[in-house]
Amino acid sequence: MTAAFLIDSETRLQLTSELQTSLDVDMLIGIFHRHLGASAGVSGVQFCNAQAGIDVTIGECARHRLGYSLDLAHEALGELGVYSAENLSTTQKKTVEALLKHVLHPLRNALMYRDAINASTRDPLTGVNNRSSFRKVLEREVELSHRHGAPLSLIMLDVDRFKSINDLHGHMVGDMALKSIAECMLSCIRDSDILFRYGGEEFCIALANTSLAGARKLAERVRRALEILVVRTSDTRVHVTASFGVAMLEENDDAGQLVEKADHSLYRAKDLGRNRIATHEDAGERPVSDLR
Repeated sequence: MTAAFLIDSETRLQLTSELQTSLDVDMLIGIFHRHLGASAGVSGVQFCNAQAGIDVTIGECARHRLGYSLDLAHEALGELGVYSAENLSTTQKKTVEALLKHVLHPLRNALMYRDAINASTRDPLTGVNNRSSFRKVLEREVELSHRHGAPLSLIMLDVDRFKSINDLHGHMVGDMALKSIAECMLSCIRDSDILFRYGGEEFCIALANTSLAGARKLAERVRRALEILVVRTSDTRVHVTASFGVAMLEENDDAGQLVEKADHSLYRAKDLGRNRIATHEDAGERPVSDLR
């Protein structure tokens, strides 16, 4: 047995101590990778948890790979891939397996912490970001926009006459409609766009590096998709539309002013007849109530 691949008590203690310093999955995998490299000649590590949407790769994904299913007390934690330039020896494999035992509890704790954080920022019905996370995220995006001189736009939308869906079909169908609406919007927006359920049947989309014209174009894409959306249940079909308010951050705006502009635009879209888009630059357009 090569001395370089023996694990002494000091190495175990050092690994255990370092793994207790973080609840971040990426950092834990990085610590684990560093110890595997030193103790077993491993070049890279990949950790995946499909259910949690985690795919972390540290180091080099070399030619040879060993795969491990990570479980703790019958709880599946994910899949771990261990890479090396050459086939690992029996001793090296035993070293990997010995070190794996020390990462299971910290990894489970990190996954539980991640779930708790996500639960606090996610809307339980639709799965998108909730209102409590909206202000924090928007303030961050506003700060980045001002710092880098990049455009930032906000879309606020409200499902038209949503109360009638609940009144006619019941709240269960209303909940199904909100889920379908959120899924439809997610299919329309870009990876860089951030969707929030703002409250009730109202949603917001934050669009970094996007001008007012670009935001209006995306809002129209979402509007058309919702217009043809059919929410199907066992005994009914529900059609929906939505009204949109679009605003872009200006030089002296803060997050609150951006929200206010988008909100005023949304109410203008409703006043103009619903199922349409209004922006803070549309002030010259007369509302429907003035045309009667």
